[in-house]
Amino acid sequence: MRRASVLLALVMGLSVAHAGLPEDSTAGGETSPGWEGRAYLYYYALPADDDFALVIAAADRGALHFEARYNYEDLKTGSLFAGWNISGGGSLEYLVTPMAGLAFGETNGLVPALELTLMAGAFDLYVESEYLVDVEGSVGNFFYTWWELAGSFGPLRAGLTAQRTRVFQTPLEIDRGLFAQLIQGPATFSLYTFNIATESSFLVFGLGVEF
Repeated sequence: MRRASVLLALVMGLSVAHAGLPEDSTAGGETSPGWEGRAYLYYYALPADDDFALVIAAADRGALHFEARYNYEDLKTGSLFAGWNISGGGSLEYLVTPMAGLAFGETNGLVPALELTLMAGAFDLYVESEYLVDVEGSVGNFFYTWWELAGSFGPLRAGLTAQRTRVFQTPLEIDRGLFAQLIQGPATFSLYTFNIATESSFLVFGLGVEF
């Protein structure tokens, strides 16, 4: 846990620089959609396993969506995704991103995935799910998911969270807990606490940056 506290202090002390990428222009002077990107670092402070960091980077150009992950499907495993953003709605807004991906490294496989966001006023539901088809045998197939149900109040966003992963093991099939985020400009600082008041409780520290 001391390692997690040290890392959090270092992360909180970083000064975050960001700049928007220039938009492309056509010969006729019309402007096409520019690139939008974001990156996330999550540090898992675990009671029974070695701590580890999970990294996610994503970029969008119009409806096109690209994503890269490390230590998500398995430790020492990377994954690359391409997908399509579908959005709409009125009082209930939605953003759905179906993706196709490849995992490589300690675990290798095909990864169909889906990201879903529903928003109604100050409340939102975020779901991130994928199914890994292990190329080395069906015994390695696995369904991963991450959920956040939250309310936003000024720069604060907080709520309930749950995840299912095989990167590390707990006695529970689905880890569940609470989280809080502080959003300051392009940066988001997060704290997740899972399996509260159990022997398998653990913390996740997060830093996100939009650019």
